[in-house]
Amino acid sequence: MNDLDVRLRALLPRGRVLTSPAQLAAYGADGLGYKNYRPDAVVLPADAAELAAFMRGAKRLAVPLVMRGAGTSLSGGPVAAQGGVIVHTSALKAVPVINAHGFWCEVESGVTLNDLDAILKPHGVFYPPDPSSGPVCTLGGNVASNAGGAHCFRYGVTSNYVLGVEAVLLDGSVHRFGGPAGGRGPWREDWKRFMIGSEGTLAAFTRFWLRLLPLPEKVWTFRATYPDLTTTEAAIHALVADPSYPAAIEMLDPRGVAMVESSQMACGLPEGSFLLLVEIDGPAPLVDGRVPHVAELLRRAGSTDVTFSEEALIRQKLWKARKAAGGLLGQLSPSYVVQDAVIPKRALAEVLRLVYDEADAAGIRVVNVFHAGDGNLHPNFLFDSRVPGELEKVERISKHLMERVIAVGGTLSGEHGIGNDKSGYMPLVFGPDSMRLQLAVPAAFNPTHQMNPLKVFDDRRFGS
Repeated sequence: MNDLDVRLRALLPRGRVLTSPAQLAAYGADGLGYKNYRPDAVVLPADAAELAAFMRGAKRLAVPLVMRGAGTSLSGGPVAAQGGVIVHTSALKAVPVINAHGFWCEVESGVTLNDLDAILKPHGVFYPPDPSSGPVCTLGGNVASNAGGAHCFRYGVTSNYVLGVEAVLLDGSVHRFGGPAGGRGPWREDWKRFMIGSEGTLAAFTRFWLRLLPLPEKVWTFRATYPDLTTTEAAIHALVADPSYPAAIEMLDPRGVAMVESSQMACGLPEGSFLLLVEIDGPAPLVDGRVPHVAELLRRAGSTDVTFSEEALIRQKLWKARKAAGGLLGQLSPSYVVQDAVIPKRALAEVLRLVYDEADAAGIRVVNVFHAGDGNLHPNFLFDSRVPGELEKVERISKHLMERVIAVGGTLSGEHGIGNDKSGYMPLVFGPDSMRLQLAVPAAFNPTHQMNPLKVFDDRRFGS
């Protein structure tokens, strides 16, 4: 038993401290998978009080601390890039308050998105952010990365729904920033905007107060295929500008469609075409009346194959195929990188052609499945990290992609965060003065950068 093990067991019961190589192996990577950073230890607090008690002694450990929920991050966020202790918070699963009349709930950070949806549904309300990893991703990770999802085109991302955050700082003190009253009453310190999207660099999250919406009365899902990027882009522009205001506009390229149809998620998608998945929702008479118009809009843009349904089973099958696409990539390739960038929709075809041209020239397979409505691209580069030179090819393509994204007026992340995967691209967007100003925020909360070092800023190192 090493010295760190002894000190950790003085802070937490024995069963909640993991130090054996077999136990730590599962915590070496996040959803990216190909980069591995084995931590020195993992701790699993049983509840918020135990987490706060651990944090009170953790500063004296003099090792990095990394918060982790389900580990579904696709940016290298919840990994021990500089070693240290991973604090696994998925045991915080309580939903103590659902105030359906006030349209808010109180929920702990380890609750998963799909579990929260199931709990809220009988109350006639829902929480709109819906990342594809909803069955397993936790609210703590969603808030830390400001996650989005398929329906963020209409409903917005996580930051639009967080009313308040309870967080434990590095000294073990517990603070509530905001709350169901939106920062008034006993929740006076409305600093939640600092916390949302902070990627574990400021504090440990224990609970949230979330804004809810009434469940839509009626939902229609459309499926339309297009022969090329030009017609697909035209359809997206038409949908975005239309008063029907879709809740979601998702795109799968022909390679993504073929991947779905060759899997257990096959749902009869026509191969060889670009696919748009579109959804409208709202009051039944209003939504039913918009169906013919949306179908005609999709046809006018160039589709000869438009189908639509209000049947729950049909709709669920389509969405299951879309949201499972990320998991299916693991069946095609031993390694893959999912990039996350946002561009103006006018540059969609231009940037996608760059992705295809660069990947094809390098002999790297690429699959595009993304949130087309808000221009949030997710090119998936498939490769084998065990083959010399493969990773370097993907990194060169990723750099060229990010340079083009910035050149057309886009930005580095729409929902996955920066982590350590995109930290090297930050100077493409921010100058030295802006970088210093941003670094001052985590430095104010923990001057030695003990919380999640080497994330967001590639020179933000513990002890520096």
